[in-house]
Amino acid sequence: MDANMKAGAGNSANNNGDDPAMQKEKQQRHEERMYAELKAQEILDLPPDQRYEAIMKLSPEERRAMAGNLKNEDRQQMLNDLTPQQRETLIAMNNPQQLVQIELQQGKIFHAAYSERQLEEVMTDFWFNHFNVFVNKGPDRYMITAYERDVIRPRVFGKFKDLLMATAQSPAMLFYLDNWQSVGPNSDVAQRGQRAGKKGFNRRRQNVNFGGQNQNQQQQQQQQQRQRRGLNENYAREIMELHTLGVDGGYTQKDVTELARVLTGWTIEQPQRGGDFTFNERMHEPGTKTVLGETFKEDGKREGERAIEMLAKHPATAKFISRKLAMRFVSDNPSPALVDRMAQTFLNSDGDIREVLRTLFKSPEFWAADSYRAKVKTPLEFVVSAIRATNADVNNALPLAQNLNRMGMPLYGMQPPTGYSMKQETWVNSAALLDRMNFALALGSGRLNGVQIDPQRIFNGTAPTDASAAQAVLEQALLDGDVSAQTHQTISKQLSDPTVSGRQLDDPARPPNLGAIAGLILGSPEFQRR
Repeated sequence: MDANMKAGAGNSANNNGDDPAMQKEKQQRHEERMYAELKAQEILDLPPDQRYEAIMKLSPEERRAMAGNLKNEDRQQMLNDLTPQQRETLIAMNNPQQLVQIELQQGKIFHAAYSERQLEEVMTDFWFNHFNVFVNKGPDRYMITAYERDVIRPRVFGKFKDLLMATAQSPAMLFYLDNWQSVGPNSDVAQRGQRAGKKGFNRRRQNVNFGGQNQNQQQQQQQQQRQRRGLNENYAREIMELHTLGVDGGYTQKDVTELARVLTGWTIEQPQRGGDFTFNERMHEPGTKTVLGETFKEDGKREGERAIEMLAKHPATAKFISRKLAMRFVSDNPSPALVDRMAQTFLNSDGDIREVLRTLFKSPEFWAADSYRAKVKTPLEFVVSAIRATNADVNNALPLAQNLNRMGMPLYGMQPPTGYSMKQETWVNSAALLDRMNFALALGSGRLNGVQIDPQRIFNGTAPTDASAAQAVLEQALLDGDVSAQTHQTISKQLSDPTVSGRQLDDPARPPNLGAIAGLILGSPEFQRR
């Protein structure tokens, strides 16, 4: 065998994973996984009240190894057997960054399920989705709690211009859409960067034979940083397309660029430390700008405030917001007449959200028969309505949040600024409906960890001993008795299946499986709609 063939054989061996270092690392990972599974099984074999103490006796390294290698079902069982305080402690020790997100998700579910101010919860969810921020973008993980609590929630029924301004100055939004690092091309900061770049170029010419690879890499990083610190149009584009005017609102790319220039200097003081909004004059683009035909003379922070006020009061904004509200409460395709009336109220009331909602709720379109069950529930609406309809007791909302993940709606987890869709086609497909049915059956049968449901409570007394009677009562309780003949017959047929009812031919006296009946009704087409 010649040298080239030997080299090729050696490369082949390395490619096949025979490199000693790779083999050692692979073996180490295998041993860690085996140890984690063994240790987890030992802990799961203990009585539930002894498991937390056993976990805490592990070293930090052992806990991390076990958390990183556990099967999902084992991890879930281990967490569900802990008290909320124990669960938070364990998550904080193993993954403190995740704790904020988990608590935020659970808090949203608890608010939605148990708040006595249901319209406020609906509107808080609506406006957060409208001004969406992604929880897993850098420090937004820590800013998003204050964003929803202090920026969105207090303004859900106020003036739209106040809500828009508050979101524009929110550190969470500034970081999410990158406006915090937007620098005017002719600003003091940009000019200083250009002067520094020229000096660096001259130094590179003088030291052309002495710079190593590390120096070149450092220069490239500095160049990339300067590029990132240029004019950023992300927020200017989204505030017009998604927050105010809408994609057909009559603006141009030049308007986007000009608005981005207006909003330079709107930034965050020490964003990695959770700083507040600040206006940095040195980052602001000097000179006159023109947005949507309106001239903005150089006026620092006030330029941005005027531009945002202009957008908030624009007729296109009135129509865009009104249509989106009508889509949320009436149908995916609300009538233009309703949208026009709501938009006129918006303009007449200076963007008073409460008045726009009053026009909506008093409209004949809202109360029309064809608006009844015209909307398919989002996963969040479906899960929360099931909890409320069954009077379920939730002591751990984490499994509910995980079910929402499976249904395609991780809370605070929408990465694009569009927010989650309110339209039927997004949520109606075979996989999504199967996930909903599985959730409904688990909830009705009491197999959903952290959630307790007693079907007997729905009957306000003694439950019927006959499956047909129980089905009729539950259809009345959960669907207000408004169920199609096809749905009723399908559920009855399912209940005759022993694998569903739990009743065998030799035990006809066995009481009906109330959990299965409730689950099938919760999974019915009628319960998917509102």
